[in-house]
Amino acid sequence: MSSVRRPLLRITTVLALTAVGGVACGGGGGADDGPDAAGGGDAAPCAAGGGPVAERVATTSGVVRGARAGATWAFLGVPYAAPPVGERRLAAPAPAPCAAGELDATRLGPACPQLDEAGTFVGDEDCLQLNVWAPAAPAGPRPVMVWLHGGGNAVGSAVDPIYDGRRLAEAGDVVVVTLNYRLGQLGFLAEAALAGPDGAIGNHGTLDQVAALRWVRDNIAAFGGDAGNVTVFGESAGGRNTCTLLAVPAAAGLFHRALVQSGACKFVDRVAEGQAVADDVAAALGCAGDRVACLRAATAEALVRANHHPVGALAASLYGPVIDGVVLAEQPEAAIAAGRHHAMPFAIGANADETAREAPASLSAAQYEALVRAQYGVIADAVLARYPAAAYPTPRAAYVRLTTDSRFVCPSREIAASADQGQVEPVHRYFFAYRATALGAPHGIDVPFVFGTFDAVLVAGQPYQPTAADLALAAAIQGYWTRFARTGSPGGTPAWPTYDGSAPALVLDEPLTTATALRAAECDFWRPYYRAL
Repeated sequence: MSSVRRPLLRITTVLALTAVGGVACGGGGGADDGPDAAGGGDAAPCAAGGGPVAERVATTSGVVRGARAGATWAFLGVPYAAPPVGERRLAAPAPAPCAAGELDATRLGPACPQLDEAGTFVGDEDCLQLNVWAPAAPAGPRPVMVWLHGGGNAVGSAVDPIYDGRRLAEAGDVVVVTLNYRLGQLGFLAEAALAGPDGAIGNHGTLDQVAALRWVRDNIAAFGGDAGNVTVFGESAGGRNTCTLLAVPAAAGLFHRALVQSGACKFVDRVAEGQAVADDVAAALGCAGDRVACLRAATAEALVRANHHPVGALAASLYGPVIDGVVLAEQPEAAIAAGRHHAMPFAIGANADETAREAPASLSAAQYEALVRAQYGVIADAVLARYPAAAYPTPRAAYVRLTTDSRFVCPSREIAASADQGQVEPVHRYFFAYRATALGAPHGIDVPFVFGTFDAVLVAGQPYQPTAADLALAAAIQGYWTRFARTGSPGGTPAWPTYDGSAPALVLDEPLTTATALRAAECDFWRPYYRAL
């Protein structure tokens, strides 16, 4: 596999590889949603329908008309919130208004505003939409899997073909939902002057995710889904957001299992740090005087370009959730370890070569040492002793291993241990080791295996043709993921072990195996540094 078909956007998951009931305005969200969660929409939502899924479904957003896709019905570009424009820009999401006519849900909507790989502005602020894939065969309420895309909370979108949910829905007999949420400056600008009525600062992208989960709660039964069995899962920033939601009070009761792929659960900025970034954005825009008016008057492109920084497996994003004391009170991992989170079956893992695509193409031993000293400062000597260049095929291989361990593999072990400490519900850990590319198993390579979307991966301009081994592993992963969603117990052959003090993991490779000492010496080395942060 070499590249992903992405006509509009850049995401950091760069891969090598029946009748409808009547609709009445009124009703909708729960009474406990809170004043800032709804944002005070101008129009009441519609009433959701029921009955078996078919071409037309009544939802709180209106009647949506989907299309048959294989053995599923697909409903694309369904609004779950009002367009966040004008006074709603940089504010909590408002409910989607009750559409007067039928909504065409046969095509994907726009991405949220961002810069693509070439630096071109793409997307539209009217982007708070989701996509639903529901198996067409009659059945009882099915498990629901809600996907949060990656991209450093600055790029990416649910409209990327790599996230098409049809094959996953069919493989596991589940309802799959993917969603857009506001990104970057428009989604996570922690500007105190924009604080909501409840004192919430920034976190608009997180509140979008909560709003989408409320929409799922209120509507998914009409698509054959079980609102009492919702799994949130995501990769990279989507994994980080999944873990964050475990500590967001407003998300309580909206989901029941969580699965984190190559994501973190700590290092969330505090308001002061977020405000410093907001100050830089305002300065770049030339805002003086009424900062709120300035930020809302700027074009979306100007905002996205203000204080823009690239993101990736080796680069931290400036934008993301902040600890504001309202939406989020503490580091998610701290809440999890102390049992102050939404306890539920939890799974987490990482890939064997996460940083391989972004590491320098070649490094001499001297360059490797200089790079480690520049990046790891006072602990560089200890890092070089643990990861000597001579112990690896090349200095570059040493750099990929140490950065993958320090940023992904070893943190995933620590997060699993924290979850195991903070709850009685089962915890599971995985390790994706399958060498799907010449670079091994880099960041994001797991995504087409989860969704079965190998045709979204381009090789020499043509859709990738998966091997029998690729398809077998994808089927196995889809089985583990959807069984986890169905019962919280993924089982399988081999059985995915429940996490305990021996740090067991399911190894996703050919063949599938389990292990209890994955990079144990390396992760023991990183543990004190990780826990001190």
